Amino acid sequence: MSALAPLLPTWLVLLRRYGPQLMAIWLIGMLAEDVLTEIAVHIGFLNQLAGLSTLTLVVLTKLVMIVAMFELIRPGLPSLQAAAKAAESAEAEASGTGSAGFTTALSLALVPFFAFYAAWGFLGDTVREYSKLALDLTPFGQNARILDVSGGWWLLASVATAWLVRLGAKQMHKRSSHVFWPILIVVCEANWAFIALYVLTNWHNEITAFIAHLPETMGGWLFPAAKAAAVAPSVENTPTSWGDALTSLFFYALYPVVWLTLAALVYGYDIGRSGAPAPGRWSRAIARWDGLPQSLRDFLGHFVAGTAKRYRALAEGVGLTFSSGLALIVAVIIIFRILDWASAWAWYGAARLIGPHEIGLWQIIAHALSIAFGSPSAPGNGALIMPLKVTLLAAGLETGFARGRQWRSAYRPAISTP
Repeated sequence: MSALAPLLPTWLVLLRRYGPQLMAIWLIGMLAEDVLTEIAVHIGFLNQLAGLSTLTLVVLTKLVMIVAMFELIRPGLPSLQAAAKAAESAEAEASGTGSAGFTTALSLALVPFFAFYAAWGFLGDTVREYSKLALDLTPFGQNARILDVSGGWWLLASVATAWLVRLGAKQMHKRSSHVFWPILIVVCEANWAFIALYVLTNWHNEITAFIAHLPETMGGWLFPAAKAAAVAPSVENTPTSWGDALTSLFFYALYPVVWLTLAALVYGYDIGRSGAPAPGRWSRAIARWDGLPQSLRDFLGHFVAGTAKRYRALAEGVGLTFSSGLALIVAVIIIFRILDWASAWAWYGAARLIGPHEIGLWQIIAHALSIAFGSPSAPGNGALIMPLKVTLLAAGLETGFARGRQWRSAYRPAISTP
């Protein structure tokens, strides 16, 4: 319990200090997502691929919101802030460069966020909202094929164009320090990441459907009489195995860990820039890279500098997450899921309290409740709940990092004493 004691006070201080600002950022982001989705639909009516490319900005807006919320809280995290400033000073002395800035955190979090966004089904939700809005705006289905962009030369041309624009933006960024060029680079990277994930998701669904029907097809060829007599059991009578239950529990707990890792990536990328990772973090792979001859590192870095930088930052973030301590991580997971549970019941309780109304009015009420608490299918994503979650994750990382530094400072003299 002594390890968890600082978590609650730190959480409450962050919530009191930054809660209203975090809520405003989330509301602005939700409004921007709705506006950009409608713009993407209207562009998609003219060209399907251009509409899907514009939909990239919707996902990127979500990432911008998350990074902005964590960056807003950074001044309230003294241990993490002190480590980041120390690493920044060390890097400035070594290379003459200063702070990496918001766009660097955004770029480093881009690939992990898109992978998380697709793995948990949020990419499909965004595409469904896009398609649903297109059908609402054309009730007779004139634009029913708005998502028909799964292949062809236009898709390759879109990715090639984004790559060329990104290459030009990187060259311009070397000549000018204007903030526009890093933002353009991030938008181009998000563009091809989103389109690639969308196409791979479509292929994955087709391959999965083919494999799922393969035994049934082969069974029909080999044993037609048995196939005709076979009757699938009802859903109610299908037992749930222990393996399925444990798998569901694992992914239920993994979702808060992914959020915690994203937060650690935002806070930890600049802590690791000094080139001397602290003990207790996953620094062995990084140390092996640093141990290579300088000429070999320069040669390989010319080709993989951007990728290596991303994976190094991700390794630092994962290390920062798990170095917080198992008890602290479990506490953050439990509180995170309690917030989801409470927001779902708050939605249900508010609906019961409001009572029945006409369907048109209820749609407006339901939308307002979803803005506040999150939708019933995805509770916890509302403007009242997200500040609680973001400050909880930041408080967990600050508490774990501060405890680790105190432990190391108290432990090192003890082992050096003869």
